[in-house]
Amino acid sequence: MQIELQLGGLVLHLRERHDYPCLAWPIRPFDKFLAEPGLQPDFEIDVEVCSTLPEFKKGLLRFDAAHGYWTVFESDSGLVIESLSPQLLQPRARALLSADYRTVRAWILPEFHLGQVGWSPMHLFNPIVEVCLLSRLALDGGLLLHAAGVTTYDQGYVFTGASGTGKSTISQFFADQGALILSDERVILRQHGSAFTVYGTPWVGSGQYAANASGSITGLYGIAHSEHQHRIGPLSPTKTMSLLLQQSFLPHWDRAAMEATLEFLASFTSHIPCFSLGFLKQADVVELLQTRPASLAAGIT
Repeated sequence: MQIELQLGGLVLHLRERHDYPCLAWPIRPFDKFLAEPGLQPDFEIDVEVCSTLPEFKKGLLRFDAAHGYWTVFESDSGLVIESLSPQLLQPRARALLSADYRTVRAWILPEFHLGQVGWSPMHLFNPIVEVCLLSRLALDGGLLLHAAGVTTYDQGYVFTGASGTGKSTISQFFADQGALILSDERVILRQHGSAFTVYGTPWVGSGQYAANASGSITGLYGIAHSEHQHRIGPLSPTKTMSLLLQQSFLPHWDRAAMEATLEFLASFTSHIPCFSLGFLKQADVVELLQTRPASLAAGIT
């Protein structure tokens, strides 16, 4: 069984050599991100379904998520990720990573569904594939951001903020005007020279928006709901950096990747106009953003 996906312009190949059936795959909206066969892979992930996971002697703990729900640790063989079943709180997958995160050997316990014995690709994506993707994005100049991404014929908007600040709401307003919504929950940002690109992802918010597409970024907005009127103002590089660090999925387990992330954010804030946006739940916020670029650049509310 082979799965080929494209995320953020990167191609991932997963191979399970014994043809165990994939359970609940492909699920929406991952089906939109299936890659064309034959593309050169950026990540090669060999999967083995096994009754017993291999043991690795644990060295330095690099990262612990949610009190052991998944961990990254050093071993004699290399860097290892282990994830637990949330129901049983026992390991259900382990993976050995190459130093550049591009090659992965993963082991996963079988599951049973409707009389079938198989495996769940989603239990490898979270967290094993995500760890490799975040690390490689950082080292190559990019990151995964908790944000909505919207493209029109001449603009590429990124709207970031904590849960409940309105990412799905503003996405809906733009969608009603015919804009392409890349995602209303998570987007990938990448730098190519002095230009920055936003990519859609299969991780969706309440609006369920996901598009396997990309666009040039022309502005970033830290968003919040407003009570009386729409308000837009300039966001300083320092405040932008703080906001983005809070909303980014960071590769804490890799010092070089973290340093590269800080370099990426510094470059991003020096090239891309960044603003704060407080908006009412009114569709005319779209017209405001589309018709006042000069005012925005001057920081006028």
